[in-house]
Amino acid sequence: MNARDLLPEPPQSDELFVTFANTLEFTNGIPTDHVAEPAALLAWLKENGLISERGRAGESARLHRDPREGERRMERFRYLRNLVHAIADRVNDGHPPTRDQVRDLNHILRHGLHYHQLVSEADGARYSVSQVGDHLDQARATIASSLANFLAQDDPHRLHTCANEGCREIFIDRSPTGRRRWCDMRVCGNRAKVARHRSRARGLPAKANAH
Repeated sequence: MNARDLLPEPPQSDELFVTFANTLEFTNGIPTDHVAEPAALLAWLKENGLISERGRAGESARLHRDPREGERRMERFRYLRNLVHAIADRVNDGHPPTRDQVRDLNHILRHGLHYHQLVSEADGARYSVSQVGDHLDQARATIASSLANFLAQDDPHRLHTCANEGCREIFIDRSPTGRRRWCDMRVCGNRAKVARHRSRARGLPAKANAH
């Protein structure tokens, strides 16, 4: 579906893909999907500047009329989120993304192609410039673009997955050494220390405690 909207192009952020990936949150290893249905996803896109209020309302009405299309769209966003997690896991383990992962990321980027066009207002007295293209494909491609730009322009080795197996939150390590293992030292890091201390006291192998 082609749609016009006066929303300016969203800014590129090397942390947008991190924010999106962490909409799947783990607590004690149990996942909670914060964008599990179309209304929640559209609200997240609006909150993060990826769609306007008018665009959100239009997409909400369209997906409500066609639940199967809504599920197809949700699956596309879930696929992107899984891809971000998979790439983060590869980089976290010291490996580059696989060829298949790069191919899939580029496929998502191509689906987000759009253009701008000059639009005359109803009275013909003034003009505006608007985007033309599919709102949701553009939003998805912008998230993918933030990951692509990070991998190309930043230090990929600073992309980590929290070492706490019950958490697995994705984060970018901006510390001087780039050797952080935990998304939050005060939470996952301290709990891991407590787990190691208790394991040593019992003479058992240490395991990362749950988030």
